[in-house]
Amino acid sequence: MLGYVTASTETSQNTAATIPGGGAGSRSGQGRPPRRGLRALAVGAAVLAGLAVAVIALDLGGAVDVADLPGLSTADPAVTWAAGLLKYGYDLAMLAAVGCTIAAACFLPGRQGDRARLTGQSWRWLRVGAVASALWAAVALASLPIDFANTFARPLGGVTAMGLWSYVGQYEQGQALGLTALLAIAAAVVAARAFTIPGAACAAALALAAAVPPVFTGHSASNGNHQIAVDGLLIHVVAAAFWAGGLFALFIARRDPVAAARRYSGAAVFAYAAIGFSGLIVFCANVNLTDLWTSSYGRIALAKLAVLAVGGVFGWAHRRASLPRVEAGDRGAFMRLAGVELGLMAIAFGLASSLSVTPPPAEELPDPNTALLGFPTPGPMTAASIALDWYPSVLFCTAALALVGGYVAGVVRLRRRGDAWPWYRTALWIAGWAVVVITTSSGLSKYGMVLFSAHMVQHMALNMLAPILLVLAAPVTLALRALKPDRAGGPREWLLAAVHSRWSRFVSRPLVALFVYLTSLYLMYFTGMFEWAMRSHFGHLFMTAHFLAAGSLFFWVIIGPDPKPRPLSYPAKVLLYFVSIVFHAIFGLTLMMGTNLIAVDWYTQIALPWAGDLLADQRAGGGIAWAFGEIPSLIIIVVLIAQWTRSEEREGRRIDRIAERAAANGRPEDDPHEVYNAYLASLDQERR
Repeated sequence: MLGYVTASTETSQNTAATIPGGGAGSRSGQGRPPRRGLRALAVGAAVLAGLAVAVIALDLGGAVDVADLPGLSTADPAVTWAAGLLKYGYDLAMLAAVGCTIAAACFLPGRQGDRARLTGQSWRWLRVGAVASALWAAVALASLPIDFANTFARPLGGVTAMGLWSYVGQYEQGQALGLTALLAIAAAVVAARAFTIPGAACAAALALAAAVPPVFTGHSASNGNHQIAVDGLLIHVVAAAFWAGGLFALFIARRDPVAAARRYSGAAVFAYAAIGFSGLIVFCANVNLTDLWTSSYGRIALAKLAVLAVGGVFGWAHRRASLPRVEAGDRGAFMRLAGVELGLMAIAFGLASSLSVTPPPAEELPDPNTALLGFPTPGPMTAASIALDWYPSVLFCTAALALVGGYVAGVVRLRRRGDAWPWYRTALWIAGWAVVVITTSSGLSKYGMVLFSAHMVQHMALNMLAPILLVLAAPVTLALRALKPDRAGGPREWLLAAVHSRWSRFVSRPLVALFVYLTSLYLMYFTGMFEWAMRSHFGHLFMTAHFLAAGSLFFWVIIGPDPKPRPLSYPAKVLLYFVSIVFHAIFGLTLMMGTNLIAVDWYTQIALPWAGDLLADQRAGGGIAWAFGEIPSLIIIVVLIAQWTRSEEREGRRIDRIAERAAANGRPEDDPHEVYNAYLASLDQERR
């Protein structure tokens, strides 16, 4: 993690590099760059240090110890060793791919004269990211037979093509590795062919997506707290890939490391905090406190957390002496700081790879449903259990805290600048995310997994109530006002580019927004998607995020005060909303009159003794879907009338100003009122 490094405007805007079609920049203030051989030696030393730690942890942790059990096949120690070491190589390739593609997209501005095109250094980062992504895909594919043999306790020679194909097609671990390989290959192809910042951003998005699938398999996905553990691990992996990968990208940079560090350093502080916070969550979800010192898994996890803590403390202390020299142009100080931190990161990843094959302490589940739900089976639903029996969704709670904090920080910046911001918009933003947190983390989230009626309350709140509150808070407008303009291109310019992008113009088409909003109802419940979403934690997160995103898109088009690429007239907005109400009512009535149980295998497998008639509960959910829209509909109608009225008033004042100028200039033909009167007179003359 790097501290906040300052640099001159000239340094940040000029990157001395040449790519096809590019030009050279300046090296002023950067000092003589270290030799490539020294950088390669430092990277190699860090990799070897992490590898040595991985080997020691695999040996001392007992991951490669084989126990002969009567009637069961014996695992091959060589396979376990290969699984742990391949995981280490997988992690290193991942962080290099993610870090270099993100660096190419975000760390340096585009070329002067054409900010959309990559500078020489960004182009080099992207090519390194392409190579790392290809290597990542190769390691993922090589891991498939190893994981297959390790899962089914077979020697590597016993892996057959048919068995491997079955593993990829039917088992979550195989599917995750196969999907990672495909996404990594796609990232490599895009990175190898891109010469623009949007292309680099696309490659970075693919690389980040490739890092996600394995998170939903493994130890964290199979314990009794898998919802909390997987959410925490997802944050942990993404933050660690950015932190370590971004530092690696800065370390191998030939030019302008200080200018790039300006953009990396601020985000790295939050990434490091996210790593520590999420690491503690995953640790507590996987290991009991009593197993802290008594289990190999707990000791390795503690060692990993200790290394990360030392890295943060060491970086902070060393930075106080090194950063002034970096600002003065001594690149050697920067490289020494980054080299030490890279070594610590490699050691942390070595420990993490050993954790992936080290079995956690066995836990006794309270009941059979715990493995399915991620929490013990809840008792009968009461108001007290909904209000007090919380099971937090780490992902959505973290997103809510971060976005509310960012919004409030933007308001504070405006107030300090002397600008006003309506208080009610801040209240709407906080209320909207409070609805998200309550629906995903309170007792309602537990009952939403076992009762269709409770799930439908969640759906309606996430799809209608929360989006209305969030879009009325005008977060994009606030961000555009609070963020500082950057001629070289920064967050404000990226946000503007996103609002006016082709993708934004496409999804903001009224019929497209309506289609996305309505298909989330019909496709989710009248196909097999709903049961998949209930059984898979990834599917459940996807369903929840889709409900929130689809509702936000639709209501942004209807009532959102934020700028949009396709303004819509108010009569068209009213018509579009009433069409959505009709289809929403049809959906609710279909559920109320249905005779087939949705996700029947899921609900019968849970088999709650107090649930009663499942079909009656489903029909109650249909009634909730049909009736829930009344309050949001009232809000929408009131807001539309108010917005329409203010729009007409603004238009009237504009016309009056034009009329006043026309009268003052002695040009009555420019007065809109006179033009309209002349038009009416011509119509009357034609009728005669």
